[in-house]
Amino acid sequence: MATPLSNFLRVIRAPLAAILLTLALGFLLVASITDEPVRAYRDLLLANFDSLGNFALFLNRATPLTLIALGVVFSFRAGIFNVGGEGQLYAGAVTTTVVAIAGASLPAFVLMPLAIIAGFLAGAVVGWIPGVLKVRLAVDEVVTTLMLNIIILLITSWLANQVIRDTTAYGAVSWMVPNSIWLPPLPFVPRATSGFLVAAVLAVVSWIVLFRTQWGAEVRAAGTNLRFAEATGVPAARRVISAMVIAGGLAGLAGALYVLGVGHRFEQNFSPSYGLVGLTCALLARVHPIGSLATALFYAAMLNGAAYMQISTDVPRSLVNLLTGLLVLLMTARLRRAAQAA
Repeated sequence: MATPLSNFLRVIRAPLAAILLTLALGFLLVASITDEPVRAYRDLLLANFDSLGNFALFLNRATPLTLIALGVVFSFRAGIFNVGGEGQLYAGAVTTTVVAIAGASLPAFVLMPLAIIAGFLAGAVVGWIPGVLKVRLAVDEVVTTLMLNIIILLITSWLANQVIRDTTAYGAVSWMVPNSIWLPPLPFVPRATSGFLVAAVLAVVSWIVLFRTQWGAEVRAAGTNLRFAEATGVPAARRVISAMVIAGGLAGLAGALYVLGVGHRFEQNFSPSYGLVGLTCALLARVHPIGSLATALFYAAMLNGAAYMQISTDVPRSLVNLLTGLLVLLMTARLRRAAQAA
C-alpha cells in the first residue's frame, strides 16, 4: 500500500531529475565559458540569500510567477493549453493602473480593493475569450491565447504611450498610482511586497479547490475527457470556461499586485517573460498548485541569481533562458510520454 511519502516521492521524481539534468548540463556550459564555474553557480543559486535586499527581490520575483503558474494549473487541469499568461498579466496591470489613477480621489480603503478587483477581472475576461472559443467553436486555444497576447500588448503599449503616460518620466510608463494604496511590505523583509503572502495562500486554496471540492473534480473530469464528462452529467463546458476565467484572473491579479506592490506604475516592459516562465513553473510542477509555488521560488532564484552571476563573473544572464528552454523540453517530453501511456 502506497504511503503519502511514497506518493510524494513518485510525483517529484521526474521534475527533480529534469532539474538536476538541466543544472548539470548548464554547469558544463558555464565551465566552458568561465574559469570560475563554481562561483558562477553559487551566485546563480544562492546569492538571493546574501542580504535582506536580495531576498526581498527574490520574493517579489516569485509572486507573479506563482500566480501565473497557478492560473496555468487551472487551465491545464481543464484540458486547456493556456499560453496567454503574458497578455492576462498585462491586462491586469494596466487596468489596475488606470483605475488607481482615475480614482485617486477615493479613500484608500475603497480604491485599493477596487483596483485589485479590476485587475483580476481584466485578466479573467482575457482568459474567458479563448475558453468560450474552445468550448463553443472548437478554436485551438494555443492560437487564440498567443494572438490575445499580441493584442493586449499592443493595447497596453498604446495606453502607456498615449493615454496614461507620465510626461515627466522617460519611456512608456504611466503616472504613479497613489501611495496610499501601495501594498504594505512583509514585516521582517522591508522591501518585499506582501503580495507574496497572497500568492502563497492562493496556492493552498487552489489545491483545496481542485482536489477537495466537487467543482474541482468536475474540472479535472472535463479536462480528462470532455464528452465523457458531459455524458455522465458533468457541466463540462461551463467548468472549462470557469477554469479559464480563474486562470486569467490569477494572471491579472499578478499584474495588479506588481503595480501596487513593486512598480507603483505601469511600465510597458516590466515583465521579463513572466507568462512563459510561469508556464514553465506549472509544467515543472506537473500542474500541481503546491508544486507550482515551489518551482516559482526555484525560477525566481535563478532569474535573480543570473543577474548576480553576470556581475561577478563573465557568464551572461541569458544562460537562464537556455536552461528554461531545456527544462521545458524535458518536461514536455515527459508529459507527452505520460499521456501516450495513459
